[in-house]
Parts: sequence; structure tokens; C-alpha cells
Amino acid sequence: MDGDASDGPIAPDGTPWWELTVQPGTRNRPFGQERRLAAWLWFNKEMGDIFTMNELRDALGSDIVGKSEHLNRRLRTLRSVGWLIPSYKDDGSLGTDEYRLQAKGARYWLDADRQAHKRFAPSARVRRDVMDRDGGRCVVCGAAAGESYPGEPDSKARLTIGHRVPQERLRTRRAADDIDNWRTECARCNEPVRDEIPDPWQYDEVLAQARRLSRGNKQTLLSWLHRAERTRSELDRIYDLARVLSHKEREDLIAYLQTSSGSSS
Repeated sequence: MDGDASDGPIAPDGTPWWELTVQPGTRNRPFGQERRLAAWLWFNKEMGDIFTMNELRDALGSDIVGKSEHLNRRLRTLRSVGWLIPSYKDDGSLGTDEYRLQAKGARYWLDADRQAHKRFAPSARVRRDVMDRDGGRCVVCGAAAGESYPGEPDSKARLTIGHRVPQERLRTRRAADDIDNWRTECARCNEPVRDEIPDPWQYDEVLAQARRLSRGNKQTLLSWLHRAERTRSELDRIYDLARVLSHKEREDLIAYLQTSSGSSS
């Protein structure tokens, strides 16, 4: 029996996928921690469930007890193949040892799914190039790394890269994926389940909208496109600088602004 043909929690040898140590059909090829972790989450947690690092240790065995960074690296691997797993750094309602399964991605324990996503995984250099090209901000909502979402001071944006056209849709069309299809997105906008999202607007469609603009608005749009971002004011620029100060430095700046502006808020 081909292990990849099974949609259930049990591997061909009768062992739960997350308890395997050797890949099915081989004598001694290791069955990786990422694969075991993906299987355990897929079959034991529902979307929206919260889990802890201790639960992961119990599920994957005593060989990784205490190795939190080891498990965090495995979670980062899953995030790169469509899993959405926020931590307390992304969601202020979570404890420091808690994670939420927000969306399931690739069935990474299956060879076919793992290899399909591996072929499309961008290198670290591609990620840097895409983020530099996009000005270090989410092209969907405009958030920068570590910036709070409007009205949500405890929710900080985490940047990643995503696709204009979902990979699965490209595969069904036998179309190539390239850097022009990658774009900078925050984790919130980078939803892994995107089959129902329509294709982005094409050039001819945007051109038809642009032709309706006044001469002045066309000039403004041209300026934004040259800058690769909407023009930000001097106040916006100073806020970006202030946002990355240390906590004490921000407190000192707040105290100065309260005094000099006559505000007590």
C-alpha cells in the first residue's frame, strides 16, 4: 500500500503518523519531526484550538524535551507551507507558551504534498528581494513588521511573503510560479486557504480604471507607483522612526510630546 494514498491518521504499518520514526517503505530513512508535527496537529486539533509547547513535546517524544527552539523551527517550516499558527508574538491574547491552529496547510507527512510545496518554497534571498521590492510593508493592508493593527494594540504584524495567484491554482493551469507572483504580506493577510479568492486584477482592467482619473490624480498615482508605496507624510515618516525606539525611549518621547503639545492623553 502506498502511504501517500491514506487520508487517515494511521500509516501503512498501523502506527499513527505522528509516532513514526522511520519513513514507510524504507529501512532506516528518518521520518522527520516536521512531518510528525503536521500529522499530529492535523488529526488531533481543530482550527481555532490552542495548544502548548508541552503538548508538542508529549506528542513527539522525550528526545526533544526542553528544546523549545527546536520545535519553533519545526513550526516555522509548517508556516512556510501554508499553516497559520500564531503565537503570543502575533496575538496578545495567547500566553507565552501557547499557539493557535488558525488554518491547516500542506499535509506535510505525505511525500506528494511535501515535495509539491518544496518545489515552490522561496529561498531566503528571494524573500529578502521581495520584501525590499515591496518597501518592507504588507501590500494588502500596508502594515510594517511589528506594527499594531488599527484599534488592536496587542496584535503585532508579522511579515511573510505570499502569492498574488495561489500556487494550487497555478498548478492546475500548468503555469509557472516566479518572483513576480510573490509579494510581501503580513501573516493575517497571508491566508493559506485561498481557493475562493478571485484572481487579482489584470493590467487592462486597472488601465480602464486609471483612464477615468483626472490629470492631477493621474500624476499622484504615477508618483505613488514610482515610490512603490502611497506617499507618506512627514508625520508618517517620524512615526515609523519612533515606532522602533526602545521602550524607554518611546516613553521619553511620549512625555516630551505630552508636555510640548499640552496634551495629557
